[in-house]
Amino acid sequence: MVFVPFTGIDNHCRNVTLSAGLLASESIESYKWLLNSFLKSFGRQPNVVVTDQDPAMKQAIEEVFPISRHRLCMWHIMKKVADKV
Repeated sequence: MVFVPFTGIDNHCRNVTLSAGLLASESIESYKWLLNSFLKSFGRQPNVVVTDQDPAMKQAIEEVFPISRHRLCMWHIMKKVADKV
Protein backbone atom coordinates (compact mmCIF):
# COMPACT_ATOMS: atom_id res chain seq x y z
CA MET A 1 0.00 0.00 0.00
CA VAL A 2 1.11 3.54 -0.69
CA PHE A 3 1.10 6.07 2.17
CA VAL A 4 0.31 9.63 1.05
CA PRO A 5 0.69 12.31 3.75
CA PHE A 6 -0.68 15.85 3.42
CA THR A 7 1.55 18.26 5.31
CA GLY A 8 1.06 22.00 5.77
CA ILE A 9 2.67 24.89 7.61
CA ASP A 10 0.91 26.49 10.58
CA ASN A 11 1.04 30.11 11.84
CA HIS A 12 4.23 29.33 13.79
CA CYS A 13 6.04 28.15 10.62
CA ARG A 14 6.00 24.54 11.79
CA ASN A 15 5.07 21.49 9.77
CA VAL A 16 1.67 20.03 10.58
CA THR A 17 0.15 16.81 9.26
CA LEU A 18 -3.23 17.77 7.84
CA SER A 19 -4.34 14.34 6.69
CA ALA A 20 -3.07 11.12 5.17
CA GLY A 21 -4.29 8.35 2.94
CA LEU A 22 -3.48 4.77 2.05
CA LEU A 23 -3.85 3.75 -1.57
CA ALA A 24 -3.89 0.23 -2.98
CA SER A 25 -2.19 1.38 -6.20
CA GLU A 26 -0.32 4.35 -7.62
CA SER A 27 -2.80 4.88 -10.46
CA ILE A 28 -4.16 8.18 -11.71
CA GLU A 29 -7.67 7.24 -10.58
CA SER A 30 -6.48 6.41 -7.05
CA TYR A 31 -4.66 9.72 -6.74
CA LYS A 32 -7.64 11.62 -8.15
CA TRP A 33 -9.92 9.98 -5.57
CA LEU A 34 -7.55 10.91 -2.74
CA LEU A 35 -7.09 14.51 -3.94
CA ASN A 36 -10.85 14.95 -4.39
CA SER A 37 -11.39 13.63 -0.86
CA PHE A 38 -8.85 16.16 0.44
CA LEU A 39 -10.58 18.95 -1.51
CA LYS A 40 -13.99 17.91 -0.18
CA SER A 41 -12.69 17.89 3.42
CA PHE A 42 -10.78 21.18 3.32
CA GLY A 43 -12.97 23.10 0.89
CA ARG A 44 -10.17 24.68 -1.12
CA GLN A 45 -7.12 23.79 -3.13
CA PRO A 46 -3.64 24.15 -1.63
CA ASN A 47 -1.45 26.94 -2.98
CA VAL A 48 1.53 24.64 -3.55
CA VAL A 49 1.86 20.86 -3.88
CA VAL A 50 5.34 19.30 -3.49
CA THR A 51 5.77 15.71 -4.70
CA ASP A 52 8.30 13.26 -6.07
CA GLN A 53 8.42 12.68 -9.82
CA ASP A 54 5.48 10.27 -10.04
CA PRO A 55 3.80 10.82 -13.44
CA ALA A 56 0.41 9.50 -12.25
CA MET A 57 0.38 11.93 -9.34
CA LYS A 58 1.41 14.79 -11.63
CA GLN A 59 -1.54 14.15 -13.95
CA ALA A 60 -4.00 13.79 -11.05
CA ILE A 61 -2.83 17.09 -9.51
CA GLU A 62 -3.23 18.89 -12.84
CA GLU A 63 -6.83 17.66 -13.11
CA VAL A 64 -8.01 18.04 -9.50
CA PHE A 65 -5.96 21.10 -8.38
CA PRO A 66 -5.70 23.21 -11.58
CA ILE A 67 -4.78 26.45 -9.77
CA SER A 68 -2.22 24.91 -7.39
CA ARG A 69 1.49 25.15 -8.17
CA HIS A 70 3.10 21.74 -8.51
CA ARG A 71 6.75 21.61 -7.42
CA LEU A 72 9.14 18.69 -7.28
CA CYS A 73 10.89 17.70 -4.06
CA MET A 74 14.60 18.57 -4.22
CA TRP A 75 15.51 15.63 -1.98
CA HIS A 76 13.98 13.16 -4.44
CA ILE A 77 15.68 14.88 -7.38
CA MET A 78 19.13 14.81 -5.73
CA LYS A 79 18.64 11.17 -4.73
CA LYS A 80 17.98 10.19 -8.35
CA VAL A 81 20.83 12.28 -9.83
CA ALA A 82 23.48 9.72 -8.88
CA ASP A 83 21.52 6.93 -10.57
CA LYS A 84 20.83 8.90 -13.75
CA VAL A 85 24.27 10.47 -14.31
